[in-house]
Amino acid sequence: MRLKPFSLLLLILITACSSATPAPSPQPSTPSPLPPTTAPTLVAPTDAVSATATAPTHYGPDNFPLDVNPLTGLQVEDISVLERRPIAVKVSEFPRSVRPQSGLSLADLVFEHYAEAGITRMTAIFLSNNSPKVGSIRSARLIDTVLGEAYQAMLVTSGSSEGTLLRLSKTNFYDRVIAEATGYNHCPPLCREGDSPSTNNLFASTQDLWQTTTELGRNERQNLHGMAFALDPPSGGAPGTTIQIVFHTDINVAEWRYDPATNRYARWVDTATVGELAPHTDAVNEQQLTAANVVVLYANHQPTDIVEDFENGGHCGYEIQLWGTGPAKLFRDGQAYDLTWVRFASADLIGFVGPDNQIFPFQPGNTWIEVINLNSPTTFEQGLFTARFKGLSQLSSSCPIGQPEPTPSTSPSP
Repeated sequence: MRLKPFSLLLLILITACSSATPAPSPQPSTPSPLPPTTAPTLVAPTDAVSATATAPTHYGPDNFPLDVNPLTGLQVEDISVLERRPIAVKVSEFPRSVRPQSGLSLADLVFEHYAEAGITRMTAIFLSNNSPKVGSIRSARLIDTVLGEAYQAMLVTSGSSEGTLLRLSKTNFYDRVIAEATGYNHCPPLCREGDSPSTNNLFASTQDLWQTTTELGRNERQNLHGMAFALDPPSGGAPGTTIQIVFHTDINVAEWRYDPATNRYARWVDTATVGELAPHTDAVNEQQLTAANVVVLYANHQPTDIVEDFENGGHCGYEIQLWGTGPAKLFRDGQAYDLTWVRFASADLIGFVGPDNQIFPFQPGNTWIEVINLNSPTTFEQGLFTARFKGLSQLSSSCPIGQPEPTPSTSPSP
């Protein structure tokens, strides 16, 4: 049974919680589509299906035209690319030897989150673009039990720990999990490169993944309404030109730097030299990763007893609780905005609302979402926003064999 439209559900539930927050303003009306104007173009290789260089003045959160990607707000040249189901691919970030990864510049949305033991991992969601290669593909985490359902996606992983796989098996989309652990231990769609055993040599092409989705009878257009897009930056922002997320001491760092010439944020990452950052590129096109929007999303991280790795005695993973509401900060057009993220039903996308409880418009284009703990300390001065993730060593852990967070000498190696 389909749930009520996102905007109506949002209004009802925020009203129900009004004892803690001011009552929401009336439900926003959806603006009529306006003639397209020039907007940034996503970087893509020549054989990829890419969004056109046009975007509406304002679209969303409902009633997207059939040729507008509801995850980016961009029109597409080939409407058939929006008639398929999103694909969510689990991509490695550590050890540093996995960089540059393949295909991240072509994802519509990328979630970067803390995994365990000082490392981060990504879930890249594809809809409008094809990439000849994506990866390296790694195992899922509990956050993917949320993202796979919220974005109605095929979930592509190398496998999972026993605990995470059990949780995935209890979701209503387990039949959409493409992983070696669910029987896809053949190429295509999942291909191992090289003869030597490695946990970082699994790749796939989006073409093969969508072909598998078609063969499973799952490849149809999904209701992905819930985001909004506007070319002009809303009023009320503060200068926000640099975003630095320190996931572990100074050796697991992601930084975004705003470029006024392109109106995009370029990504920089840590190197083997502490304190040194380098451009983060895509192996598919050898270009630096950029984003039209960068979101810092605060969510409760609950330690679990699910053992995700066995190094140094073992480390357990987190339950990243992406349901209900929480604070968020959006960076677009060199401006920073304080928002609230909302997700009240399991099939809802993660939405973002402003102080007036209206869905807040993003810049048309791709979005990276950096997920951090609710208690992560932050500073914001002269356009520089810095957040230091509050990790497992500062939280109580129920992991029976878990160890404290690693020191820099035992942190993720190059």
